[in-house]
Amino acid sequence: MSNTKIKIRGHESFYIREGWLRKAVVAIEEEAYILSNIQVAIDKLGVGSAMIKSIRYWLQAIGLTEEKRGDKGKRYQELTNSFGRVLYENDPYFEDLGTLYLLHYKLVTNKELATSWNLFFNSVKATELTKYNMEEMLKQLLLNIDPEYLISSRSLSDDCNCIIKTYFAEKNDFENPEDNMICPFSDLGLIKKVSIRGKEEVIYKTKPDKDKLDRLIVLFVIMDNIGEKTSTTIKNLIEDENNIGKVFNLDKNSINNYVDILEDEGYLRVNRTAGLNTIYPTDLAVDILNKYYSEF
Repeated sequence: MSNTKIKIRGHESFYIREGWLRKAVVAIEEEAYILSNIQVAIDKLGVGSAMIKSIRYWLQAIGLTEEKRGDKGKRYQELTNSFGRVLYENDPYFEDLGTLYLLHYKLVTNKELATSWNLFFNSVKATELTKYNMEEMLKQLLLNIDPEYLISSRSLSDDCNCIIKTYFAEKNDFENPEDNMICPFSDLGLIKKVSIRGKEEVIYKTKPDKDKLDRLIVLFVIMDNIGEKTSTTIKNLIEDENNIGKVFNLDKNSINNYVDILEDEGYLRVNRTAGLNTIYPTDLAVDILNKYYSEF
């Protein structure tokens, strides 16, 4: 049996809704224990008990908060210092596209809490597939992690539906904005869905428009993946799990364009001798989030 933890349907079938993150973080800043008190949270946030559980899950899955235990083991939420607090202080309404790309990055790299998201972006190689294909591919990938894992078909289907609704908004979702049925991640341009007459709907992984995905957000992900290492390569950026090629659906040309821009601005140095394409961060490639938000 694998030691890797698998989490399916932690979202209670609810994708992130417009306004949830702002309301939840403000409530947590006022009272850290609020999401553990379902009735108080219902009154404060104006949603049902299942949605409260979903919100608590999403805040952790996207890296905004971490759950801790206080007196008598009671659970409470706290903004993560190096990420959640920086985002909240600079973009308290969580409406900037860069903020949303960052939250998406944290979500799809969270294999323990958002296993299906992680596998869909990192391990599903197909860029065009039906929901049935999506479920079958994720099922096999889950069994590759743990052959003994008991997969609920309904839970896996709910995860697939939730992934699609996270990144793609239907036309009727826009009819009544007050219903807050749209996930803010649908603005990122990472998934589209097309109905083909007489056939099942087809889902496409798509790369975001270059004017949406800022080069400093790309740099943040590159540096996060480099970690304690001193360099990386173009190949790593394209092929490595959790790197920019996988999490943002970027192809080789798009990645090279971002690298060229970051090199021109002095954030990276690239050694192209003998086709090595080795990338070295410079002294400028630090404190990237504050640099990004200073331009915001």
